[in-house]
Amino acid sequence: MNNRDHCRAVRLLLGQKPHPSLHSFMDDFSKQLGWGHRLLRHNADMIMKAGELYGEEEGEREATFHIACDMGLITSQDLANISRQRVKKKEVKTWL
Repeated sequence: MNNRDHCRAVRLLLGQKPHPSLHSFMDDFSKQLGWGHRLLRHNADMIMKAGELYGEEEGEREATFHIACDMGLITSQDLANISRQRVKKKEVKTWL
């Protein structure tokens, strides 16, 4: 996922305001290291640091969620499907 998708996932699935700087920092080495960038900032230390910076509950949740997305547990296709479902629900409510 790119930074935009990470932020979109946080908004859609966690229901909280995303912190783009967190995702940029976590993925800072992705262009140089590819998949290997995850070895540097996708760990418990990063989760705790995110909690210090963005609030224990919200920051830790967002960093953990970022890692889950990068592991493929939530994909860009999942986001597209959820977005479509939300649009359909809005259309039904409007129709009613």
